[in-house]
Amino acid sequence: SVATFLTQPFWLLMILLPNSSITKKIMGGLEVPLLCCLVHFLIVSSSIDQQGSGVTAPLSEFNNVFDPSGDPQQAFMGMVTKYPNFVAEEWSHVLTWDLFVGRWIWLDGLRRGIFTAPAVLFANLIGPPGLLIHWITCTLSGKEILESSEKQEIENL
Repeated sequence: SVATFLTQPFWLLMILLPNSSITKKIMGGLEVPLLCCLVHFLIVSSSIDQQGSGVTAPLSEFNNVFDPSGDPQQAFMGMVTKYPNFVAEEWSHVLTWDLFVGRWIWLDGLRRGIFTAPAVLFANLIGPPGLLIHWITCTLSGKEILESSEKQEIENL
């Protein structure tokens, strides 16, 4: 789908050419993540507008995914099989957040001189472990993932 392949050139720039002026120009702003947000929004909007039963999950069923007293995994799997647009909606959601986090990892690496290619690659391939790899890389390089000055700045907000 468009959502899947739209992001791949941007990932390749951050992984293979992290210090390139082209990568910095394209990925330095929020335009690319916002474009992905727009694609997700269009998928969700078009799903809501479609007529017929079983097109998109009703909010009441979606809430079951977050009900700790029920079976959230079963609720999720039920929506995946019952509603044809649910997978497209959720997939574009995941891809957008993964790109957002991958971009943050890449920017953090640029700012602080940390090698980020493995972390960005894993953020692309399997999401959250990319951030974990970045934390490990920062720790091994003697740089905390969140500098003490940044922690202090947050506490002063």
